[in-house]
Amino acid sequence: MAGSTVRRVIESQGEAWGKVLSSQMSWDLSGRVLCVGSGTSYYLALVVASLGQKLGLDVTAVPTQDVILDSADTLKPYDSVVIISRSGETSEALWSADIARQHQKRTLGVTCNDQSPLPSRVDEAWVFPYAHDHTVVMVKSFSSMLMAFERAFAAYTGNAAGQQALQELGRAADGFMALSDETMRRLTSPPPRRVYILGAGVRYGVALEGSLKCLEMSNENASAYGPLEFRHGPWGSVTADDLVVLLGQAAFAEHERQVLVDLSHRTKRLLTIARADWFDTASPGERLVLPAVDDLWAGPLSIVPLQWLGYYWALSQGLDPDAPKNLTQVVDLSYGKH
Repeated sequence: MAGSTVRRVIESQGEAWGKVLSSQMSWDLSGRVLCVGSGTSYYLALVVASLGQKLGLDVTAVPTQDVILDSADTLKPYDSVVIISRSGETSEALWSADIARQHQKRTLGVTCNDQSPLPSRVDEAWVFPYAHDHTVVMVKSFSSMLMAFERAFAAYTGNAAGQQALQELGRAADGFMALSDETMRRLTSPPPRRVYILGAGVRYGVALEGSLKCLEMSNENASAYGPLEFRHGPWGSVTADDLVVLLGQAAFAEHERQVLVDLSHRTKRLLTIARADWFDTASPGERLVLPAVDDLWAGPLSIVPLQWLGYYWALSQGLDPDAPKNLTQVVDLSYGKH
């Protein structure tokens, strides 16, 4: 059956999160930390950096290409480098690890492949083999590695509320997953012309990852923007056939709700994913309600509906989410040595 593997991986995320929360990994977050990754792993790095900054840590994210193309200037300000790679085999990840060590930076490798070369190329490694998707598209590897970073950040900063929030996300996983499944099945029938995903702060990287899942699985046009930034240009292309998904946060609700009201005059295909206190009686469109935890920590759950969106959009086009066109699990740029 088309998409059976991706479906199974999406549905198994709660189990992987439970194992992450019982793991013992840690990392010295003192000094200036640079997180790098490629594709989905870069979007994960963006979420990690935004969360770290909110918690008072000095964390920045750049794509691995910056380390490779301009290593001296990119690495100079930082004390340590975190290299994120699901497979631990991607060329850019391995090159970045080698370059960072050549520049005498402390290195942490984060991967889901316990057979990968990455752990041998870094000072320390987090390895989550139970979170490996064994699919082309990254699904539970993204959410599980994000959960791991959140757990480490909460522990390092002594944030008890964050630690409790992660436990609550784990308890809510199965129910929210099922509700998201049904919602996205409905919203992709008929299939949208385009999808726009809006998110700010700790949700911006999630929005980017959600749009990538749609692009990878459906081969259709999906884009991610900040909610207010969307009114500057991209807004003009919205039609009644487009679906807009807003990743709402309570602290931004006043501004985000107005953007949604404005969008309701262009399309009725609107979905907001947010806590219950984000919504008011005038909020247009459909809603998926997140558990009542601080928005900082809900990233692993907020990506789930976007994974279902890419999945059902692909099926609606007669495509197989297990076999996206022109993609491979590992990107190997074997033309050079670094």
